[in-house]
Amino acid sequence: MTTEPDEKPSRRRRLWTALRAWGPGSARAGAALTQAEKVRLMYDRFREILNLNDSTLQLIADLEDRLSGLKPFALSPLVQKIRRAAMDVFVMVKDLNQIAGGRYSDLYETFRRLDEDLEIECAGLRPQFSGPLVMALDELTAGHAGRAGTKMANLGEVRNLLGLAAPEGFVITTAAFARFMSQNDLWERTDRLEEILEVYGPRSLAEACREVQLAILAGSVPEDVAHEIQAAYAALVGSEEILVAMRSSALGEDRAASHAGQYYTELNVGRSWLLDAYRSVIASAFSQGAVSYRFERGRTAAEAAMAVGCLRMLRPRCSGIMFSRNFQDPEADQAVISAVAEAAADVAWGKQGAEEIVLAAGAVQARPGSCLQAHELELLRRTARRLEAHFGGPQDIEWAIDPDGRLFILQCRSMLSARPVERALPAVESDRPPLLSGGLTACRGIGSGPAVLVRTDDELDRFPQGGVLVARHSSPSFSRVMRLTAAIVTDVGSPSGHMAILAREFEVPAIVGMEGATATLQPGQVVTVDANSCKLYEGEIAWPESAVEIRPALYDSPAVLTLRHLSRLVTPLHLIDPGSREFKPSNCQSLHDLTRFVHEKVFEVMFYLGAEASPDQQTSLKLQGSLPYDILVLDVGGGIAEGARTSGQVRPGDILSAPMQAFLQGLLDPRIRWDQPRAVSTKGFLSVLGQGIAGPPAEAQGVGRISYAIISDRYMNFSTKAGYHFNTVDTYCGKSLNKNYIHFRFTGGAASEERRARRVKFLSSVLGQLDFKVQSRGDILVARLEKYEHDFIRSRLSELGRLTLCARQLDMLMDSEASPDYFARAFLAGQMEKF
Repeated sequence: MTTEPDEKPSRRRRLWTALRAWGPGSARAGAALTQAEKVRLMYDRFREILNLNDSTLQLIADLEDRLSGLKPFALSPLVQKIRRAAMDVFVMVKDLNQIAGGRYSDLYETFRRLDEDLEIECAGLRPQFSGPLVMALDELTAGHAGRAGTKMANLGEVRNLLGLAAPEGFVITTAAFARFMSQNDLWERTDRLEEILEVYGPRSLAEACREVQLAILAGSVPEDVAHEIQAAYAALVGSEEILVAMRSSALGEDRAASHAGQYYTELNVGRSWLLDAYRSVIASAFSQGAVSYRFERGRTAAEAAMAVGCLRMLRPRCSGIMFSRNFQDPEADQAVISAVAEAAADVAWGKQGAEEIVLAAGAVQARPGSCLQAHELELLRRTARRLEAHFGGPQDIEWAIDPDGRLFILQCRSMLSARPVERALPAVESDRPPLLSGGLTACRGIGSGPAVLVRTDDELDRFPQGGVLVARHSSPSFSRVMRLTAAIVTDVGSPSGHMAILAREFEVPAIVGMEGATATLQPGQVVTVDANSCKLYEGEIAWPESAVEIRPALYDSPAVLTLRHLSRLVTPLHLIDPGSREFKPSNCQSLHDLTRFVHEKVFEVMFYLGAEASPDQQTSLKLQGSLPYDILVLDVGGGIAEGARTSGQVRPGDILSAPMQAFLQGLLDPRIRWDQPRAVSTKGFLSVLGQGIAGPPAEAQGVGRISYAIISDRYMNFSTKAGYHFNTVDTYCGKSLNKNYIHFRFTGGAASEERRARRVKFLSSVLGQLDFKVQSRGDILVARLEKYEHDFIRSRLSELGRLTLCARQLDMLMDSEASPDYFARAFLAGQMEKF
């Protein structure tokens, strides 16, 4: 919160304009770099994209969790995280364009538009306090709540529009509060309270709140504010020494959360102590109790902005509190009054007993010994109904009657309805043990139906209504059928992944990381999925009605509502299918969309890194040993042992790269005798001769048997151009499941088109069984495996090394339509001698 003009959007624009200047085509980017330096720079940018993608998706998952309203949160730190995430996404856009030579420059304009919208929204969260420093109560109506706070604005409405009696007085406005906070450099201290709340919770606030309160009490009231306060007091009392009550009237007070008893009221304040009392009331907004209350009730820090009412003290004969409806039976035509002789301050604080009166419809009679007479009871009841009608609902009213029998209204606020107590959702109750348990909740809830095992996206087109989607791996493509699904269960996945986020948006019960689901469940098997406790039962089991998700107490709180409004520019995912024509920069409507686009396109660029970079003898090292290919290795960070790099002699045992180690394990499998001539059929050989006479494809001409490997400790791009066929393996294998992937591309061959297509069919069959998602057309195949654990990625890379060797020249053995299945079964059975 600040009263100063917000310059951050312009600073941010200058920053990202300066950063963009480092992109392709700039003087800096144009500095002379060796081929190896260029590759290392591309890899560094690639890793930065992976890291920022991970952190952005984690933030999105965190926002989705907060939007559920299941637990309180501090808004300001989240807003700062969103702002930082926006800059992270910009860095991703810049990095992609550096890697891709500016191919996606349209993303800069998309980001600029989205970032400006985001900054406007963020700026709107910081109240810009303006207007007079002091206002007379005679000027106020409910419409002045932004300046006078809700309590004093409502009191002005009661006095000036309804014509009911209220004490004379004035209000020190929120503009004065902002001046006080700015002059004493207190904004940063109070913001720190929210950061402590977010990280450590309310119990850690005591010392920090004490420091803030002491700083407020020691602060100096700005001269213009002090002058206005003294002038307003003089106008109220003249030359008399009349005492006033200084009452809190914060922005959020008396609205959807009552803040009852959270803020301080200073009674019997004279001229000499006005400024000290003013500081005391402001300080009460930052007590540990008040800060914790706002946090638990989902209120925002902006609602602590404190106006202070200064009201002439009354000397009542009788006073108290009145509810216009009986809170135990709100439908009944009853009002409830607590009354004491003289002042009732101690009643509100629970320090004093009071006479409790239930006013039912009909004739009113006063009790013997009551401080209230029958006509006063009737006056109170009529006043309660009048206030209720004016403000549109039951009211909580503080009142006083002076010695002359005149009724004064001291406070009037909405009487808040009790909400159900928040509770954990119960689990399914069943005598039978669960069929499976474990994994992580992606979206709470319970669902049952027949299991539908999904291995490919094509199967989604046949997904039935009410099925339980069971898959090896989570995928954002499941959004296509989420409105049909009863629940989702995957063997592998992350609660921060795209699918998990979509499941929460569609409110589909989902469990990710439930190992063994696809191996255990049979198609059509009826199951009950309890995502509340991560258990899966056989059969359809009835669950308690209370197990259905209810809207929690914080669902409509200001913090959640504000975050929900802001998050529409952050969390929704509109770009689902990378193959769609709609998958383009201009259709990015959120930070999630931009992140998804960059993440997808950087894989495409890196896939061809080895082929385009073409490391040479000066920048790379030749891998020594008995190998099926001549391999040049370029280490971009931690991929080769230091001693080997220094000596220039690199052997397989010197490779430290996790993915390269795994790939070589398969490539060097002794069961595959790549060094011996392969038997070929006569027809296959003649097919090759025919292709040779016709001439090799242009991209095969002049291509030898040299392969290129660009590696780091957790990355490998392996590109092979041998004879007539080409294949590339691009992979990342680290500790973060969200970053891990394998992309494989295979094309070409020396035999006829028909035989090459059969080899692709063989590859498709094997890779499908190895959990890859495969697309093929003719003799071109592309396979992807994403977001699996480190060890699983390594195992599949080893298989891919074997497969690369086994597929070599296999097109010449593809004599019939049965050949692909024959060789696929042989490979999967480990019968390498057949190759």
